[in-house]
Amino acid sequence: MTRNFLISLVITGLTMTCATSNTQTVPKRFCGEEGVWVQVLGSGDLDLQNDRGAESYLVWNDDRAILLVNAGAGTSVLFDQSNANFNDLGAIVFSRTSLEQTSDLAALLVASRRSYREEPLTILGPTGDDANLSTSEFVTRLLSTEGPYPSLASLLTTRSPNGYTLRTRDIQAKGRKRWAGFGNEEFILSAIPIYHDGAPALAWRIDIGEQAIVFALGFNNQKDLVTNFSKDADAIVFTHALPVGTVGTPTKKNLLPKQIGRIAERADVRFVILGGRGWRTLGRESRSLNEIETEFDGTIIFPDDLECWG
Repeated sequence: MTRNFLISLVITGLTMTCATSNTQTVPKRFCGEEGVWVQVLGSGDLDLQNDRGAESYLVWNDDRAILLVNAGAGTSVLFDQSNANFNDLGAIVFSRTSLEQTSDLAALLVASRRSYREEPLTILGPTGDDANLSTSEFVTRLLSTEGPYPSLASLLTTRSPNGYTLRTRDIQAKGRKRWAGFGNEEFILSAIPIYHDGAPALAWRIDIGEQAIVFALGFNNQKDLVTNFSKDADAIVFTHALPVGTVGTPTKKNLLPKQIGRIAERADVRFVILGGRGWRTLGRESRSLNEIETEFDGTIIFPDDLECWG
């Protein structure tokens, strides 16, 4: 596989001042105009003290945001600030259906009503179990006429006044089987089950031409599936929730830094993005970096909200 994925960062916006009495500005551009980019919308967790949005991501291709990964707290506002066009989204995917990944979905859908989207929007996520709703159950309960947001119930029907409807699909989150059942002329999505202390969870991969990005968020590598799933990818996005030396229950849900480095090295990716930094890891990046570098010799990125890498 030929990979020419350049690692670069765009933070500052491009502005233009007109020679008139009124100053006008071009909207900020966080990502490049060409190629594949990963934008970190929220780089934190649900902690009130970290001044960051909850973990969520956009994938851009040629200046169009085509995939949203998770919709935790702050996603709607950060989506707006990113200057993404809701009409360009090909799908929304969830790694899990818990509060951390889904709490801002309703706000995003309300905000989309004036986007004048016409094409159906697909939402993909894990199956459920006795303690966790499946993706389709979650969306139906959230938006049905008997749910908390009945004004959005029309999104579930074929005659939505919003101009588009939602299509939800549950992806098997148990076992070891890789799923690859969604794609279009621009990209292909695939997923595998990952272990998060027994809760249904998925890792996602998007292939765009000869480039690929994997989102392996909030998991313990008990199943050891992510390495092969990530082969020939350009980047893996991890949740960096645990510092060096963590023991006990938290390690059933998230990776230690050394494990992150080992997976990335074995998968032979070019760089890793470490999002989802919370109270355990924020401010301790240097020690995590040293630990990861004992296993992985590629580029390691600790992003902030709205930063874009490609």
